[in-house]
Formats: sequence, structure tokens, C-alpha cells
Amino acid sequence: MTGDYPDPVPDWIVNAPPPSRAREPDETGYVDAGSGVRVYYELFGDSPDVVCFVPPWAINNLRTWHALVPYLSRHFRVIVIDPRGNGRSDRPPDLADYSRDAHVGDVLAVLDAAGAERAMLVSASPRAPVALELAVRYPERVRAAAFITPQLWLESSFVTQFTAGRRNRYDGMEKMNPHYWKRDYRGFVEWFARWVSPHPHSTRQIEEIVHQAMQTDGETLIRATVGFQMYDRDEALRLARQVRCPVLVTQNGGGALYPKHTSGALAEATGGRLHVFEGLGPLVGSRWPVPMNLLLREFFEEVRATDRAEREVVA
Repeated sequence: MTGDYPDPVPDWIVNAPPPSRAREPDETGYVDAGSGVRVYYELFGDSPDVVCFVPPWAINNLRTWHALVPYLSRHFRVIVIDPRGNGRSDRPPDLADYSRDAHVGDVLAVLDAAGAERAMLVSASPRAPVALELAVRYPERVRAAAFITPQLWLESSFVTQFTAGRRNRYDGMEKMNPHYWKRDYRGFVEWFARWVSPHPHSTRQIEEIVHQAMQTDGETLIRATVGFQMYDRDEALRLARQVRCPVLVTQNGGGALYPKHTSGALAEATGGRLHVFEGLGPLVGSRWPVPMNLLLREFFEEVRATDRAEREVVA
């Protein structure tokens, strides 16, 4: 239990309609990257400078970015995408439909549909490999990349629990187990929401996570997790050294859920900038959106200014 939040999470939260928004999208649509899977996206703003948020892990949907979009869309054109398996996107039955390549294809298809030749990317945690893959394989489409608390390779704490097999009882991190997701998905969701929102009085954050997570189910989340290929450490850093666009890497300070070695290693390999939110964490973007909004805006405006200066030199 977190602070004075009720346990279990009330049904009215689980079954509630989508929360109201600070800003409605200017355009919505669906794309099919060629696999027959429809993926939903939303566009905000009309700037020529595009910021594209990479689809999150399927326990979340595009509302993951709800605290960042209204502010950033005042300064940039913002794209958000529901991941395969959650939100308004399809929930395909095959593991191959959740691969890293499939997610990369979804982002490219959305950029094409939006008429965006290049975009500045933002990724979060276990979907950092999508942004890295795009930056390396499609450098002409990626203007810059911001990696929020990146997870490029699997942590042993997750692998140990996920592959542990069936238990009679699941406590704490033992709930990171597909057998438990099948047996009591809602129980997992409620634990997960509290785990990533450990601060007292995190009512709004817990409700948001639960609401998003209950838009899918345990079987779909398993497929979305198993079907997605994470890198091993050496491969990830080898690819990171090939990135040529500007890079920002962020890491939570206090209460970080995972070790910080991934963030520092990625920033060093790409020659990018590492920013640690000292004393803040986890979930800086949702619990403390202002520091994240200001940092992302500063980074993207630096990219815009550099591009403008280079064009003037060429002219």
C-alpha cells in the first residue's frame, strides 16, 4: 500500500472511462506497417519540428505521455502512438507481431502518415531499443533521440523472476512472472502500479497506471514481452557507438528502480548528454512533469538551433 491509497484498487478506477485531457489531438489515425496489424496514433501542434514518442511497453498506452504532450506541443509538433497490445491498437495473437522490427516499422509508418521526414525521438525504459534501432538503421529519419531511463538489455532481477516457473505463492518481485500474469493479472497490475509509484500519496499515478494496464490482459502482455527482442549489453553498446544524431539520456535519481549503469553507458557510447534527476524518481515524467518538460524542450530547441545554424553556413 502507498500512503493512504486503498487496497485493492477500487473497481470504479479499473472500469472508469478515459480521463479528461489537458489538450485534445489535432489529428488521429491508424497505420498498418504491412503485417495487417493496425496501430493508432495522435498528432498535436503544427510546428515543422516533430517530436515522436516511441510506443511504450504494452502495459501502458499513449497516455504514458499525457503530462508532457500539452506543454511540448506548444513548441513542437508531437506524435504519440499506442503500442501493439494496448490502447486503440490491435492485439495480435502471434509473438512475431510484437518484435522490435515490428515496433520500428510502426514508428516509420506513423511518420510517413504524418508527413514527417525526420523526427526527434523520445523513448522510455524497455522500449529504448526501438529508438536506438531507428537511429542506427534510419539515420535520415532521426534528428535526435532522448532516452528516458533506458533499458537496452534485460536486468538479471527481471530475468530471474520471469523465467522462474510456476509457484504456489508470489510475493514482491516474484510477481514479474508470466504464470502469475495469467493467474491474477489484476493483482499484478495493482502491485506494479504501487511498485513504480512508491511515494506516499501517489494516488493519481497509481490510478493512471492501473487504468492503462487494464486496457490489455495478461496473455497479451506476455506476448508483447516475450516477442520483443532486447539487446545483450555488448550489442547495444556496439550499436550505440554508431549513433550520429544528438542524444540525451535521463536517469531517475532517488528511488530509481533499476541500476544506473545503462544510462551512463549509453550516454558515453553515443557521446550524448547524461542528465540525472537528483532526488527525483521513479516516474519523473508523470509525478514531476515540469523538470522533464523543461529538459526535453531545452534539448530539442538546442537541436533546432544547431540545425538552423548549419543550414545558414551551407547557404
